[in-house]
Amino acid sequence: MLNAGKVPPDILKKSVYPYIGKLREEVLVHSAFGEDSSIVDFGDKVAVLSTDPITGADIHSGPLAVYVSCNDIAACGAKPVGILITLLLPIGSEEELLKELMKGVHETASKIGIEVLGGHSEITSSVVKPVISATAIGFADKDKFVTSSGAKPGDDIIVTKFLGLEGSAILASDFEEFLKGKISDKTIKTAQGFIDKISVIDEGIIAAEIGVSAMHDITEGGLLGASFEVAEASGVGVDIYQDALPILPETREICQAFDINPLGLISSGSMLICTPKGDEVVKALKSHDIPAAIIGKVTSGGKYLVTPSGKHPIIPLKRDELIRVIEKFGN
Repeated sequence: MLNAGKVPPDILKKSVYPYIGKLREEVLVHSAFGEDSSIVDFGDKVAVLSTDPITGADIHSGPLAVYVSCNDIAACGAKPVGILITLLLPIGSEEELLKELMKGVHETASKIGIEVLGGHSEITSSVVKPVISATAIGFADKDKFVTSSGAKPGDDIIVTKFLGLEGSAILASDFEEFLKGKISDKTIKTAQGFIDKISVIDEGIIAAEIGVSAMHDITEGGLLGASFEVAEASGVGVDIYQDALPILPETREICQAFDINPLGLISSGSMLICTPKGDEVVKALKSHDIPAAIIGKVTSGGKYLVTPSGKHPIIPLKRDELIRVIEKFGN
């Protein structure tokens, strides 16, 4: 029986990826483990397409749907131009809920300069809470697009901003009552504001212009999942330096309150970048007021988290820590 969360890699390889239809010559990047976007040849340009559902959040579902799908486009060095939205609402939902979700989509899409191209909305007994899914499309020059599978030994590994931003915002918003009394009201309020830091569009485009080998938006599964996926997709190893990982105090406090690992917490808002030009990329990002830090190296060996006590194999959690909290505490 499958558990809640992303389908495990071994099952994907057996039961999903063998069944992707006829491979087309126009498709430059096909469906594959670790690749969040497909890339289609359009002559001098390529179209980059990605889709994602939002199932682990309530209050911020609209904005997150826009950010998460567009972040995958930016991870390919492309600029998003539009999204398609699918909204599934449980029977008995009020029109006001539909309006609020679409208002969140509209405001976020307007903020990052993209259009809602269409989609589908439906009231159905198949869901017990709102489910929103977004499919994004963007374009890049044919000779400049980036994938998750290009990391090379010797590359620096960079993360932008801070780990756990998305998970912290969701937990502080949807579990506010649980957290009251365990952490300060100021910490809760600050973490709720992390929702405004979820976009990685700027860092993806900036880094791609300088030169990168691979990029990956750090989503479900957190840094552990993202670093594992990039290494698997690229056929390389990674050393991740625990002491270099940027985690805000608010995220640490929230994770301690729920007894969860911030490295396994959904982390939209942070891009993982592999590049031979680590210092140059970090400098460029910081010049645009985007925090960035070198947190590891791509190797030809295994996948390791390097700690003061030694090197430990990176093993992705079976499910994101956010899913574990939802199952344990409800919302």
